[in-house]
Amino acid sequence: MARVLQFNLTSLGHQVRLAGTVTEADRLVKEAVPDLVLLDLRLPDAFGTDFLQVLRAEPATAAVPVIVVSALGDEQTVVEALHLGADDYVTKPFRTGELLARVGSALRRRAAVPGSAPSTSFGVIVMDPATRGVQVAGEPVEFTRSEFDILAHFVANAGRVLTRKQLCEQALGSGGSILERTIDAHIRTIRRKLGDQGRSIATVWGVGYRLVSPS
Repeated sequence: MARVLQFNLTSLGHQVRLAGTVTEADRLVKEAVPDLVLLDLRLPDAFGTDFLQVLRAEPATAAVPVIVVSALGDEQTVVEALHLGADDYVTKPFRTGELLARVGSALRRRAAVPGSAPSTSFGVIVMDPATRGVQVAGEPVEFTRSEFDILAHFVANAGRVLTRKQLCEQALGSGGSILERTIDAHIRTIRRKLGDQGRSIATVWGVGYRLVSPS
């Protein structure tokens, strides 16, 4: 499967390096920081989320998009991977074209980081698109790339109801390739990281979410 993906990605102009173990992946990443990582979970020498935590802990790879590709599709595993910083989650078996679309979307989002966009805010939540930094009540809070993009879309559309499909397509630029349950998992993580301000993201049952005053 890895070699099939390598062939398809190479045919699109990408350079692909394969690693069959976490040890090999760690060596390759240290040799050259990748633009994106496709990460399986069941690996011979460690669980994939262990390597995910290593990537997120290192400054050089903290912002590298990571798409988990795994046969494990239970909600607990998906949510845990997203909590640890995965940008997307694809379950096996999958359609190759869909995965390629997700890879393209993640790379476009990585390339579209603004150079000098002004800060935006909602109450005590202050976001700086230039540095992708977030402060809540004056305290810095770390968000993954996907979490930042979703929260920024809420701030830009405060008070408006946003459907899961809109968040997929408009906030993440996925073209609908990201599953709605992935959005729900990101929302739970964003709420947790915001602390008391997490109540600002209100659920609109049967429709989606909207950003409101936590009071």
